[in-house]
Amino acid sequence: HHMDVVTATPKDWSIDPFAGTIKDGHVWGRGALDMKGHGIIQLMALIALKRAGVPLTRDLVYIGNADEEIGGLGSRVFVERHPDLVKGIEYVLTEGADTRVEQGKVRWFGIDVGEKRTWWKKMVVRGTTSHGSVPLGDNPVERLVRALSRIVDYETPVRLTPAVDRFFKAQARDQSGQAKIWLSNAAAALKSKAGRAWLLGEPERNALLRTTITPTVLQGSEKTNIIPQEASAELDIRLLPDEDTVAFRRTLERLIADPKIELHAIGDMAPRYDAPLDTELFRALERVAGRLLPGVPVATPISAGATDRPYWAGAGPICYGIDPWLVELKESRYSVHGNDERLSVKNIEFGLRLYVETLLEMAGPRREGAAGR
Repeated sequence: HHMDVVTATPKDWSIDPFAGTIKDGHVWGRGALDMKGHGIIQLMALIALKRAGVPLTRDLVYIGNADEEIGGLGSRVFVERHPDLVKGIEYVLTEGADTRVEQGKVRWFGIDVGEKRTWWKKMVVRGTTSHGSVPLGDNPVERLVRALSRIVDYETPVRLTPAVDRFFKAQARDQSGQAKIWLSNAAAALKSKAGRAWLLGEPERNALLRTTITPTVLQGSEKTNIIPQEASAELDIRLLPDEDTVAFRRTLERLIADPKIELHAIGDMAPRYDAPLDTELFRALERVAGRLLPGVPVATPISAGATDRPYWAGAGPICYGIDPWLVELKESRYSVHGNDERLSVKNIEFGLRLYVETLLEMAGPRREGAAGR
């Protein structure tokens, strides 16, 4: 887990954001959800096993690193400087983002198994500066706008990965009518005009089905009447986990179609992260979730955002992300990185059960006839 948190402004909170106050059945404070609360649940599970004298068949490693909130720097530095400590670790279990609870109903229990790759680029074009009243025909802004128009109009290919297909099937469980049919068989839905339009019409599903290119930062002249010497645009590109970066760069250059426009990288790219669905830990999590949440499907989302999981996966271990609690979607979206972040004591108890039972499945004593554990 990562120990660092984002900033908090005390005057915007109803309580001290760094006091860890227990009030109204909740633990309040920055990091309760992201992700000090998760780290404490992990620690409590290890302490519980130790106090109970449970004989372990595997080593359990507890890692708390800093600086996840600034580009996953903490885990990246850790695996680079301490490869001896990571070597031999089979699995990493850390934060996730998509167990869905709405109006008291658990729609699915999420095991995050992948992450789109952040591939930021900056387009730079130089021209001839002059007064805007007498254009010289070499305005870099015009060249940039034309290239951006081609990029914005381009529709990246749609691909249904096995993890996303399973994620959609889990969503279908509590749907009805045509939505249930399309989510249950997304491959078939994508072949029909209506099904494709419906699946891609929702922003979250669209982002999971294709690589996205989003222009964000634009820079040109600082004055209305001056044609700038240089203009630039930054692109937030999120690649599907298995996207071929060389081939995609060629596509981007073809869309730009202007030799005067240079394409520069912004930062570097995290390792590929897409975990398999048929491992011992994945099956253990399925079994435990099935016992704690009978009848609730297990979903396998991939994240469109960025975490430090790719750096763990890139170092060798198979990595999964979970939410060890059942927090309402609305509350989670409001509280994570927001004001009055909190986690109920009941959810801490749920998380402790989830972790203890999972660790017993993976590292507890084997019972006769329990080969499937």
